[in-house]
Amino acid sequence: MVRNKPLLFVVVLSCFALSSCNLHRKTGGGGGGGGGNATVSFTLVADTLPANPSILSFNVSISGVTLTPASGTAQTLQPSPSVIDLMRLQSDTAFLGTLTNVPAGDYTVQVALSNPEITFLNDTGSAITVGTASCPNSSICAATFTASGTPTISSFTFTVNSMGQQGIGIDFDLKNAISLSGGTLSVNFNPSSPNPAVLSAVALPRMNANLGTNQLALIEDFSGVVALNGSSVTITSPTRGTLTATSTSSTNLDHDPSGTLCSSGTTTLSVCVKAGQVASVDGILDSNGTFSIQEIEPLLSAQQDFVEGTVLSINPSSQTQFGIVVTDKPSVAATNSLISALHVGDLLTVNLSSSVNPFLVDTKGLAVDTSFNFNTTFNFFNGQTTTSAMHLGQTVGVHVIAPFAAANGSTPASATADTVILRWSRFRATVVSAPTSATININALPSYFNITPSSILTVQGFFNGSLGSDGVTNLEGMTNNAGNATINQPVGLRALYLQNTGNTATTPFFAAKIRQP
Repeated sequence: MVRNKPLLFVVVLSCFALSSCNLHRKTGGGGGGGGGNATVSFTLVADTLPANPSILSFNVSISGVTLTPASGTAQTLQPSPSVIDLMRLQSDTAFLGTLTNVPAGDYTVQVALSNPEITFLNDTGSAITVGTASCPNSSICAATFTASGTPTISSFTFTVNSMGQQGIGIDFDLKNAISLSGGTLSVNFNPSSPNPAVLSAVALPRMNANLGTNQLALIEDFSGVVALNGSSVTITSPTRGTLTATSTSSTNLDHDPSGTLCSSGTTTLSVCVKAGQVASVDGILDSNGTFSIQEIEPLLSAQQDFVEGTVLSINPSSQTQFGIVVTDKPSVAATNSLISALHVGDLLTVNLSSSVNPFLVDTKGLAVDTSFNFNTTFNFFNGQTTTSAMHLGQTVGVHVIAPFAAANGSTPASATADTVILRWSRFRATVVSAPTSATININALPSYFNITPSSILTVQGFFNGSLGSDGVTNLEGMTNNAGNATINQPVGLRALYLQNTGNTATTPFFAAKIRQP
């Protein structure tokens, strides 16, 4: 594998000073221009997949985001952690960090990227060459690529007030970065066309973000180990760093997948979650660079080896073995962790324990389990104990126990699991129709689902309340409800995938998030 040097991506922006250009959290050094100083928060999303191959994870290292003035001293934000899986950002948003004390003036924004790593399903019908290696057709392969270039994002300007606080949203176009030509797969962050190429940017909040006043972005399903400090919670993730957010009067508190933690009617953060538990938070990035809690739910009663992944294979001769590609690692055991060496994009063979607990489903407050219309569908997975309940493309979280074997050469790591929780599949598809205010019909799912591209399936949303309230699907890029989706355009989804053993359920997706475009 070849590791390339960091690449610089340039965004031009202007902070006009009659006042301050104010955009978030740590205090930066000097800079150009007069007037007051600003706080600048940065987020990242990704969209537009290549036709082939079917991408499962796309890790990239972001070593720095630098604001450079026309004159004066540049300031650099160093995201922590630096490695981000862009495939998660098809539906979600990553918070890169904040610079504070930025003097007013004109700036370029440089994003230093390196070490692109892709795990993919070769669905092309023939072998794919990656460097000197070959990936056979219908195989799952992982590779590190060499990339080159210094792309420039077209200028965009924004005006700030004397005490203004703003944010910049960066968008990564996956299709423009990944090329399959002549059977060879490559990554190029500075292709000769189109323009704009790989990166673009907008001022936050994005159009139709469905956020409140002084809110910039929603960072969803940030999962990790809980620490409490009064009305604030800090979530620490082995893969995604830390996020600290404060409970408000509008914070939604939801029960865990087992229904035993944070029971219905809980109104206090410290009663809902406890220190040392594993929880998931939806955090609102406020304009001052801090976070408030939109929704929180415990996932596990204690810190333990817990890994999430997309189901890629199910052993047809056994009802106890399946394979995943790792998409997150919310928690590791405090001592003697078995999964410390697992990374996002790694393959993992999972063997169900002989004493596996009945499977669980994470509903995140959505009425998948309580609605009369869906309780049969809910039990396609909930309460089951074998892989007959599983389907390619589902995302599951598993509690890893011994025996565990580390990866060896081309043989993936293997683990034993005694707990399986259905969690959220993240993918893009095409909207065929929006027959009701709560549903959209989609096709052209990623090929790793093993669903005929022309098959039309229904995505169920939940809109029995105002956007942002408990049990309501989050929307981005559209207003009010799913009925406002644009037909024949792609959509990014984070959804539960619940299907029967005969694959005949026509409404198998239950959305926590719908993003368009």
